[in-house]
Amino acid sequence: MTDQRPIILWAHARSLSTVFERPFLQLRQEFHVIHEPFVPIGLAYQANNFEFLDNIQPPKPTDPITFAHHLTPTLNEILKPRYYNGDETKPLRAFVKDLAITFYHASQGNQLQSKEILLKFKHTFLIRNPEKSVKSYYRAANDTYKAWDEADVPDSKRIEIFSADHIGIKELRAIYDLIKNVTEEEIALVDADDLVREPEKVLRKYCEMVGVEFKKEMLAWKAEKIKRWDLKLTDMHHEPDLYNIWHRNASQSTGFNSVSHEKEIEYPQYVYDIIAENVPHYEYLRQHKINV
Repeated sequence: MTDQRPIILWAHARSLSTVFERPFLQLRQEFHVIHEPFVPIGLAYQANNFEFLDNIQPPKPTDPITFAHHLTPTLNEILKPRYYNGDETKPLRAFVKDLAITFYHASQGNQLQSKEILLKFKHTFLIRNPEKSVKSYYRAANDTYKAWDEADVPDSKRIEIFSADHIGIKELRAIYDLIKNVTEEEIALVDADDLVREPEKVLRKYCEMVGVEFKKEMLAWKAEKIKRWDLKLTDMHHEPDLYNIWHRNASQSTGFNSVSHEKEIEYPQYVYDIIAENVPHYEYLRQHKINV
């Protein structure tokens, strides 16, 4: 029997993870793609938005996961059966992309780290050299701060976006080790540089490891704005449009090797310090990557 568990791509900020959704969006008759379902909860934690968190409904006794936690309804939503055009003879497999840092903090010391829950999903990982990802994150955060300034977003509505604690590579490493040790399963881990350089070889191996039939149409797509990538970082009704800041390159791409190079700027020293802090975690994970 083929593995039909939802695939989760655990990533860190600016790792080309949004572009990684595109091959699975190409296969609409086979996959239901879910973009960053944990992010609203992560933002609520960060902003101490207890009203949002208190309104999350507890799981029902009939749900696949009954452990009471803010993330549980989202996990159960991922596990929900779906079908192409409602035809129950055509089940859709879920492909989920999210940032590991939210799950890392939410799962500390509780059942979310249990083998029973973790094995309900097929876990995969994406990494990117912090020399590229951290700089990209800094630029996107800076552009967001400028957009907030231009739109007169009050300080009370803003959150910190870029800092040493938000990079997420250290947390990605911890989640990788947790899942590998608890599930004892083989894990597909992709380095973004390999994906851009050898997209077909890397994606073929990734598909093989998660039980998906590789198809050529997974390598090319049309440049377009993807509605599910719309982004809100505050609870303001008229928040400035941040889509082009965070997702322009992913929208304009037509394949992995068409992802445009981002502009370079001058970076303060603390950005280079953050890069240096994250290199050991990146190099550790890189030992386990798909080799092509």
